[in-house]
Order: sequence, then structure tokens, then C-alpha cells
Amino acid sequence: MEGFIRLAAIESTMERAINGDKPALFLITGVGNSGRTSLANHMLYAYQRAATARLAGYRFVVHRVERDDMTHDAYQLLRSTLLSLRNKMHTSNIEIPPRLQRGFTTLSHRAPTNPMNEYDLQEIAEFAATAFAAHDAGFGIRYEGVSTKELLTQAAKVFENTRTVVVFTIDNYDHASTVQLTDADRQAFARRGHVIDLSALTPRQIAVLADGRWTGEPPSPFDLDGVQRAFSTRPYTIGQAMQHLAVLLDCRLSEYDSDEPWPTDGLLMHEMWMQLKMWQAEKWNGLGDPHG
Repeated sequence: MEGFIRLAAIESTMERAINGDKPALFLITGVGNSGRTSLANHMLYAYQRAATARLAGYRFVVHRVERDDMTHDAYQLLRSTLLSLRNKMHTSNIEIPPRLQRGFTTLSHRAPTNPMNEYDLQEIAEFAATAFAAHDAGFGIRYEGVSTKELLTQAAKVFENTRTVVVFTIDNYDHASTVQLTDADRQAFARRGHVIDLSALTPRQIAVLADGRWTGEPPSPFDLDGVQRAFSTRPYTIGQAMQHLAVLLDCRLSEYDSDEPWPTDGLLMHEMWMQLKMWQAEKWNGLGDPHG
């Protein structure tokens, strides 16, 4: 991912959160196959790595809300998050202090029609983080495919004073089930966290991917200038580019009928050949779907 997003800025945000008892909040937007989930997982890993560097033996647990579990009820999502952390405390042998246990019990028993105030949820989150820290541990949260803007604002409030990392991913295209963020929404989140937009790659970036993907005998079998021209006809996300590069490698190997090892002209992938195979892949295998 280095060179495609500002990893240094992300990791700096992690460090400040860990050292300052504040959350590291990230909002990742992009279309399908743009790398949202991969980046979100990397952020959780980066946070864990930074915390472990600060404290040897640090333990890290993650609560993940997958796309299929996402709803429009922000309160219930946050309620489930906190109760999931309670369960992870049990399985991690982290003692739950009496006051925190009472908070968890109230949260569990309250009917959905009688929700707890967001500041009560905030207190539970702070107590939970303190209990984790007392056992040299911490937690992170990933919300995949957020479907309501209220989750962004309420989660930011609930974890406002908690040492943790919370990553939200949002689909960046018009659909009834996706959040439509305004400039004001983005600016409001940016005041508390970090907004990352994953856009299509440039042909030059795809050539860098092609070169980096090859781990065999140098040089790369991809004609890198040809890659730039072959991928210049329309935008490609990182996922789409990686799919095409994998298919191109498979096709070249399946068509090769010689025993001569690389490097050899018979395995070189030139521009016209790549354009033909990419056209076939998009026509027959659906690799051109921008949401897929």
C-alpha cells in the first residue's frame, strides 16, 4: 500500500492516539474492489503493532461488524459492540470491575425502546478501556459498509475519551443501502478523525503493482510501458487491477508450451496481448464491474 495512500500520516495518527488516551478514528470510502477492507484491516494491525512497540506483551482484541450484520440502528450496533467487548474480556481473562459489570448488565437488560444515553455508553466504553489497560491489553473496532451516518457521530461520541482504534468503511456509489455523505459530514468527521478516499489507480500506479507482483527471476515479464497503455482506457480500482494482473499471468503460463525458463520472449507480456486478454476477461468473466 505504500505509495498509494499516506501510510506515514495514518501511523502518526495511531501513535498520537496511543500516547494520548484518545481514539484513532478512520473513515474509508471507495467503490467495490478499491481496497477498503484491506486498508481497514491494515489499520487495526498498525495500531496493534504501535501499541506493542510501546508495551511488550500487549494483547489486542477486535470487534468486527461485517457488511451482512450492518443495520440502520446505530444504537443497537453500539450496544452490540460494547457487549461484545464484555464477552472478549471474559475470554481474555480480564477482570470486570463491579461498576463496569453493573453498566454492562443495565445495557444488556434495557429494552430497545428505552435506550441508554450516549454519555452512559461513553462511560461504559471508558471503564472497559481502563480494565483492558490494567491487563496490558486493548481493543479495536471495524464497521464494514456503514449504512447510517448516525453511527459515525454516535460512535465518535461514545469512544471520545477511549484509547482505541475505530475504522468505518463506506461504499462510495449511489445505492439505497449506502450512506450519502455531504461535504459537511466529511468535514465534521475530519475534525475528530481521518478521512481516506480510495480512488481508481493511475496507469503508472498499476505498472508499479505489476512490477511488484512479480517475485520470480528478474526482470518482470510485464512490459511496464505496455501495462500503462493497456490500463489507460478506463479507471481501475486496485482490486480490479490485481485481478487482471493475476489473470494475465495465468493466461501467459497456460499458453506457454516451451520448457525454456524465464526470461524468454515467449513469456513476455506485451501491450497488444494484454489488451486482448483483458478484453476477453471483461467480456467473459465480468472483471469490468466497477462495484464488484
